[in-house]
Amino acid sequence: MTKRVRSIASAGLSGFFAPYIASDLRGTGAIGGGLGIAEAVVAEVSVDFSHSSELMIVNRINGHYVDSCLANYIVKKVFSIAEKNSGGKVYIDQKISVPIGGGYGTSGGSAVAITFALAKALNVLTDFSNVAEIAHEADIVCKSGLGTVVGILKPCKGIVLVSKPGGPGVAEIKCIPMRPGLLALTAFYKPISKNSILVNSKDLEKIKAIGLETLRRIEANPTPENFIDNCYQFALETELLTPKIRYVVELLRGVDGVLGASMNMVGEALFAIVNEYAIDKALEIIKKTDPLWVYMWEPGVDSLHVEEF
Repeated sequence: MTKRVRSIASAGLSGFFAPYIASDLRGTGAIGGGLGIAEAVVAEVSVDFSHSSELMIVNRINGHYVDSCLANYIVKKVFSIAEKNSGGKVYIDQKISVPIGGGYGTSGGSAVAITFALAKALNVLTDFSNVAEIAHEADIVCKSGLGTVVGILKPCKGIVLVSKPGGPGVAEIKCIPMRPGLLALTAFYKPISKNSILVNSKDLEKIKAIGLETLRRIEANPTPENFIDNCYQFALETELLTPKIRYVVELLRGVDGVLGASMNMVGEALFAIVNEYAIDKALEIIKKTDPLWVYMWEPGVDSLHVEEF
């Protein structure tokens, strides 16, 4: 017997963050803020129970076979909860429409999509928070993220703020609305590995202090303008800002109608909040800097979609 489930999740572009490492995975996470990109990750999960001798996991991302820590952790965890000790073959086909390694929160989106699809396929973990907790754990254990999962699970048409760190049921999420006429714009140049940032304790403490102050300033004046300005200040103060992104951001900040721009956390990529009338000029500037990918959208996190097919 084969069960097939499709799950569609948002991704979460990060503009600033402050890591928080607790004694347990549920308490570990990050505060931060960013922009949701709806329907960025699609995971189609097929479970074939006829392969009963052992648990086999096959994972594909955008047509390429990948030995994924996230997929392996999630499948083994959900199977153990479902008490499927006899095994089975799990085939995961992911389509990720935003760049990987560019600070777009693809690992969190992937963790969410896989976990919810597999839980439905095995008919376990009907409680939303329990399923979300596994996705949160996987992102942390695999050192691919800290607070992305909770940020993309709460619908928000605007800017997402994680104001208290932790997993589902612990973290606190706020939403800064985007007024009509504002759009988000992003450009990706190349990936940056964030493993060194997530494991180096000295860097973590520095980033944490700056990130907490960034959150305080944004919460004191929760507007798109103040958010994007403080994201750029965060990028400067943490010294995560690359020369390439700084150059392009400064060009954009000089355009009438561009509220501001900053660097994705973490990737050689940028995002900007722009009035509709200034989009063409902003795009013209960006395209002259040879990005690998450019995208314009109304930021927001949609509800998760999970269905059998």
